[in-house]
Amino acid sequence: MGPAAWVVRPLVSTICLTTVAGPTRSPGGYAEPVLPYASYLRVYEPLAALSPAAREALAHDLDSAVDPAATLVSEQATVLNRTVASAAIGVDNLHTYAPYVLRLAGRSYYCPADMPLRSWLSLTSLIDSLGDANVQLLLPPESITMVDEGFLSWRRAHPEAVPHVRQTTWGVPRTWFVLVADDERELYDASGSSSIRYRARVTDARRRVARAQRVLHQVIDESDLREEMQDLACWLDEFDAASWVELDYAGVAQFLKGELDDDRSAADIHRVLTALGSADWAAAGEAYRRFESRWRVVNAHERAN
Repeated sequence: MGPAAWVVRPLVSTICLTTVAGPTRSPGGYAEPVLPYASYLRVYEPLAALSPAAREALAHDLDSAVDPAATLVSEQATVLNRTVASAAIGVDNLHTYAPYVLRLAGRSYYCPADMPLRSWLSLTSLIDSLGDANVQLLLPPESITMVDEGFLSWRRAHPEAVPHVRQTTWGVPRTWFVLVADDERELYDASGSSSIRYRARVTDARRRVARAQRVLHQVIDESDLREEMQDLACWLDEFDAASWVELDYAGVAQFLKGELDDDRSAADIHRVLTALGSADWAAAGEAYRRFESRWRVVNAHERAN
């Protein structure tokens, strides 16, 4: 499966890249909060599982402090700085972006930012959704050509690269919750505001996706949903079996306000799958309506923006 198979829903600011010193700080010394509209799916691999190029790029970050929220704030500040500074687009192939670092049971796992690849995939997704003519109204054609040439050069040097990070805006896709379980859920401080993340072994995530595919194949005739599940399965298969996957609400959690403690979205999705597998349509409908009503409020912010 080629690189185009991992096109993600566009987060336009990811397209525009430059280098900044890091997140701004408030007078109290705290990093600025994460932006409210994006959520993320990340895979952390053991260092030995990364490509030689990725290991070399991470050489100076192997002992980085474990603070995913600070890493995210820095990443978001980087792309926003470029978005505000210029209408042109470009991919910075030379700058090394700090990885996300996860340490569990004495072992370290790394999630490279993969900025050049993610930027290109976001741009192609934007073009697909808007069409060439509309994109040219927003972005100068010469900038698109420059990025095209830059990405092809980067891809030749990194032919096997797969993005370790997926992202979406104004919500969390229902299919992402298939990968995780309720007992893998935790509240955490997302740079000054509460958020939710789940962390699961990739092997468990693959097993859950395979189970969901079997159930959906039997009872659901929705091609888009099945394609989403197949895309996730193929993506997970690209990573080492010792890896971990992280579903991070990040700033999207701000739209759930006081409902974070009661949010059990992964449990709801697995109740739906269990009920569908046993042909209990009433229970499946009840669980999905509960899930949908929670996220409908968050999704509505996309139309407002």
